[in-house]
Amino acid sequence: MSEVAVAFLAGVPVAALMAFVGSRLGLLDRPGAIKPHARPVPYTGGLALAILLGGLGPPLGVPALAVAGALLAWAVGFVDDARHLDPRLKLAAELPALVVGSFAIDLDGAVRLVAIVVGLFLINAFNVIDGLDALAGGTAAIALAALLLLNAPLAALAAVALGGVLAFLVFNLPPARLFLGDEGSLLLGYVLWLVPLAAFAAAPSARLLIVTGCLWAFPLVNAGFVVLARIRARRPVLAGDRSHLYDVLHRRLGLRGTLLVCWTIGAAGAIGAAALG
Repeated sequence: MSEVAVAFLAGVPVAALMAFVGSRLGLLDRPGAIKPHARPVPYTGGLALAILLGGLGPPLGVPALAVAGALLAWAVGFVDDARHLDPRLKLAAELPALVVGSFAIDLDGAVRLVAIVVGLFLINAFNVIDGLDALAGGTAAIALAALLLLNAPLAALAAVALGGVLAFLVFNLPPARLFLGDEGSLLLGYVLWLVPLAAFAAAPSARLLIVTGCLWAFPLVNAGFVVLARIRARRPVLAGDRSHLYDVLHRRLGLRGTLLVCWTIGAAGAIGAAALG
């Protein structure tokens, strides 16, 4: 747990600096038709997480390939934030991060291939929940805390990410002064994919697959909801809109009510994961 404290204490000033840098350089998420915020907000929270992971990860024992994969995921998100990549190009660009990260773990060839394909779905399922203040950050914090309770392999990676995301939340709780951006949500999704994968590789079992599903409770529920909604509306599955579960809740419950419901789903999954683990 000391790694979490170190990452948090280092993360608060780094996040504050990145909020300033993002504002000065115009790295801003501006309001739009499918964006609920009312004013431009810097999207450099993910850069703060990347700096923390790159700076603290290796000294704390995080394998170099795991860090490299995280930074590649961040880089894809950074380009997407700046250039708004075509969804299919974005998916292709994410593959190198998953491939590199998978080699931080001892996996058989077939298992590695399946893990990469599953990872492609999971990191994007996490990416799309970053649509409201503190939703993605809070969801990640809950899942990462559960991973630490499980004492999983690559725990140091989860610890640095948890400390970093808690520091980020200081600036992301409503009203947010800093956003993760795609760069941050892809990085966190990558961590939440890789750490359970390392646990499975160390001791393969159906139970660990269920644990992983529990940890991903809210992103998976939201992904299922939005896919069904878009199919029913005959819209492309990869199209951006406000048909997410959290969007529906936000229209009915407001921001705080929505966060309570979504975090409760995540917490229930985390408790289930801890009980099974």
